Amino acid sequence: MNKTVSIHLQGVPFIFEEQAYDRLNTYLQQLTQVLQKEEGSDEIIQDIELRMVELIQQQLTPFKQVVELSVIEQIIEKLGQPEDFSDDSAATSETTSTVQEDSIEKRLFRDGDRAMIGGVCAGVAAYFNVDVVIIRAIYIFTFLTFGIGFLFYIVLWAIIPLAKTSSDKLRMKGQHVNIENMKSELGDAANRIKKGAKEFKSNSGIQSTIGSVLRVISVIIGIWALLFGTGIFVLAIIFFFINPDIIPAQLNGRFMSLQDFGGLLFESSSHESYFYFGIALISIAVVAQSYLFGIRLITQFKASYLKVLTAVFGVTLVVGVVLVSLGGVQIGRSMAIYGEVEKEIATISGPELNIERKSIEGQLIDGFKIKSNGDEGLVTIKNGRVYLSGIELVYSQSNDSLYHIKQINDAQGRTHESALKKARNIRCSYDFLENRMLLETMYSFPARDKFRDQNVKFIISVPRGGKIFYDKQQVYPRMKEESDFPNETFQHGYISSDGSYSNW
Repeated sequence: MNKTVSIHLQGVPFIFEEQAYDRLNTYLQQLTQVLQKEEGSDEIIQDIELRMVELIQQQLTPFKQVVELSVIEQIIEKLGQPEDFSDDSAATSETTSTVQEDSIEKRLFRDGDRAMIGGVCAGVAAYFNVDVVIIRAIYIFTFLTFGIGFLFYIVLWAIIPLAKTSSDKLRMKGQHVNIENMKSELGDAANRIKKGAKEFKSNSGIQSTIGSVLRVISVIIGIWALLFGTGIFVLAIIFFFINPDIIPAQLNGRFMSLQDFGGLLFESSSHESYFYFGIALISIAVVAQSYLFGIRLITQFKASYLKVLTAVFGVTLVVGVVLVSLGGVQIGRSMAIYGEVEKEIATISGPELNIERKSIEGQLIDGFKIKSNGDEGLVTIKNGRVYLSGIELVYSQSNDSLYHIKQINDAQGRTHESALKKARNIRCSYDFLENRMLLETMYSFPARDKFRDQNVKFIISVPRGGKIFYDKQQVYPRMKEESDFPNETFQHGYISSDGSYSNW
């Protein structure tokens, strides 16, 4: 059981343990004796006491209202011993400053005095000696445009230390740690605390209300952070361990999973592995940071190991982003070069060409008539081949009296040779019966070629006076309605997976 003492320090009431009070009183007496020859010593003592008020208030919580001896010892360590404020110390500091004028150790800290959230922007502004408004404007711009502002701020918050002591704040500004600069720094803190102390004494009820509202808001934000982290955790468990078939694409008679889909993007399993490993690291980091952030807001728990964990998971997040970016770069490199191949597949004579959709509709199986074509879904993968839907038609003028039909396949690859090979591997089924072209709306390529923007189109050269029909409707020549050029016709057609036709 310890005896307590009730005191007022610069007008602010505190409850001290007796040992803490004795240590504080001894410190202030020694400081007064050291500074008695200093001009304005009373103001310096007052500034130091106001700084103590600020530091003590930071240590108190709703569950800890008594100032203990350990708190006073920590504050004295931050402020410095009485001899640090003596004239000899000042002279030594000034001499050192003169000799080592170019060796100021400027460090990056978070500035808690000007903080709106965590003091990151204020600390960066102090380090680069620019207006903090500029740094905040840059942060808001990156947050609203590129979407990385939030994560970037969290990472900096985790790895940049807070400027706690006067010497930290001087180093943050690139100033020498000497008595004159410490007086100036303490004076700034004093002005700030004087204003806060006056408001505390005159508007304690208002401050209590505002504090309660802010506390409720912080708890709500903390709960939201915990729920957000839980949601990401559940999604990560589902993705990495359950791997459900959720993509509406046919893979040998079933839907595809996200990992199945990823296998059609990456050329090598190693690229796919570190991409997914990066996703896992990002998920772990986001979940952990959300939990740490929520716990700190709800409980106001400020243990040092929480800061260490925040820094560790901040680094984890950065590593995950790097790995995912490398995976994206590999996909981009595998699609860097465009390749196209062409061949003439038919020459037809006659006044018209009829294009019909090649379909299995109308066939009978066990007495049942088939009414579907079997090409629904985003993509179909069957027996090692990928099936896509949609055929483009391009019309041009023939140089003779015949219809000339050419097939053009194009794809992308890491090199021109690989792109050409992938284009040659594309297959599209068609048949010709006199002046009829039976055309499938699906084309396929080997699954080992991956998704590399494979496409198929047919170039049809039409003789003068010739016509092209699709599904018994004339599609070329067909005049454009409301066109600025009255003789302009559609030059392109597209047959979608359901057989519908569009032109432009």
